[in-house]
Amino acid sequence: MIKLLVIVVVAAAIAVALVVIGSWVANGARSLGAGLGRLIRGGDPAGETNPELPTAGANEDSASEDALATLADDLRTARTRRLARCREIQELAGPTESRRYLDLAVDNWPGASPDRDRLRNDSIGQVAVSAGMVADRVTDYPAWKLDFFDRHGVRVDLAAEVVALATSAANVREQVTLLGQPPTHLRTDHDIVETYTAKARLLSRRLDGLVERLEALAEYQQIVAAIQHRLDKREWLDRVSAIDEFEHEVDAQRDTTEADRIRTTADESDLLASIYLDALAPLAKRLEQE
Repeated sequence: MIKLLVIVVVAAAIAVALVVIGSWVANGARSLGAGLGRLIRGGDPAGETNPELPTAGANEDSASEDALATLADDLRTARTRRLARCREIQELAGPTESRRYLDLAVDNWPGASPDRDRLRNDSIGQVAVSAGMVADRVTDYPAWKLDFFDRHGVRVDLAAEVVALATSAANVREQVTLLGQPPTHLRTDHDIVETYTAKARLLSRRLDGLVERLEALAEYQQIVAAIQHRLDKREWLDRVSAIDEFEHEVDAQRDTTEADRIRTTADESDLLASIYLDALAPLAKRLEQE
């Protein structure tokens, strides 16, 4: 009986010891997990922030820098696309005999030099240059003088278009200059970055709209070129229609027949000449001897 009681007491003591040890192990695991979590979140075991890791303010600064970098890439891509399109339009329009509308575009560009170099070297000024060249190319076509455009109400006011494009491009350029680059001392301010980005993208879309209008004018120039092609084709066909194909075909056959007759006569002459000359030569010799 005493032995049984001792066994029961020992078993109970072992059970209590196991419970205590298990509690220690659980608390240690929780402490270890919390410590690892603080390390992952950037805090030390005491819950203080590690100064070497990004803070909330640093994250905002990084976001502003990323937004400005993305904006710069987008604006650069748009500017390159617009410049390439303007140059394509100029290649299709040039060279031009007239320079009336190109001069008009220069006159409506503030501060442009008389030799147009400044305007040509300006990425936004390319819109004005292209508009002037397209208008000059249209007036170079003789078909532009036809009353067809007036009779059907499809003649575009080239002067108005050139002035509108050149003036609008100059105004947008002034706004772009006013906006300038992002202010260095405020480039980390969220409101400043947001406002600057919105206005920069607005001006870029405005330039896209001007290029689209320029493309429409270039398409009109191609239509006038097609009308000129049709006019030249009709005039050429009318001019050569005076050539009577049937009459010339008959004459060609007659010439062929005459050529065959002449060849036959020539062959007969050669044959007769060889016969008579061969017969007359001995006779002439005998007559000389007598």
